[in-house]
Amino acid sequence: MLFIVVLAVCGTLLFFGRNQPVTLSRWPGHGTSDRPVPTIGAVAVPAADPALLHIVVDDGLYSNERGELDAGVRRAYAYASARFGGTLNAPVTVAIVQDSGCALSGIAYTDVRTLQVQTCNSVASGRAIAILAHEYIHQLQHDRYGSRHLSADLILSEGMATWAAGEYWLGDHADFRSYVRAQRDGGVFYPLATHYAGRSIGEMNALYYQWASFVEFLMSVYGREMFDQVYITGAGDPGSAAYASVYGKDLTTLEQEWIAWLGA
Repeated sequence: MLFIVVLAVCGTLLFFGRNQPVTLSRWPGHGTSDRPVPTIGAVAVPAADPALLHIVVDDGLYSNERGELDAGVRRAYAYASARFGGTLNAPVTVAIVQDSGCALSGIAYTDVRTLQVQTCNSVASGRAIAILAHEYIHQLQHDRYGSRHLSADLILSEGMATWAAGEYWLGDHADFRSYVRAQRDGGVFYPLATHYAGRSIGEMNALYYQWASFVEFLMSVYGREMFDQVYITGAGDPGSAAYASVYGKDLTTLEQEWIAWLGA
């Protein structure tokens, strides 16, 4: 089981509206299937597609916008799955849970097919849906790649989850290439294999957007088939995938190509 906590350093992912980028930091981790899924004291939102998405929302949370919330949750899945290029293999539970501290975070328990967003009424529901768009991709990754997803190179797993969330994360930018180009022009840039452990929120944000741009580069230049091949070769840490075996080029070489592509 892979569980993803979005912005676990402070428990918050900040989404500044449809036309603003997401500020991201996170502390993801790996668990086992015996880790308990958080108890959800929830009531069901009317489900248009109960066979695929079982949506539950805590009592008192977004009470006056359940219809809009339901539509937004389903639209995020439709968008994410289309951009990812695949669909869920089986139903998932989408739980939108009240956080007593009014923090905003997301977790994907992919082996038990539960995606959870913690939020509160002071947080716009669109911000919670932006997190969910990212978490949907982790479940879709699990369904496409199987258990190998659990040990995927973080550059690829988190990069793809960020990339495939697309419009929910890009703000006014058309793509991650232009986003990261602007970020780099502003003096913010790190080697791709940099681990986020111990990094500041801003550094983690930059890394996630860089990884999304690198995924965008790999898929647009080398294609999805090769990306799928390299995805299943990782050992968790950023840079651990067998890039040379799949692409005939090591990560350092691919990184230099990507940097040139960013500036093109």
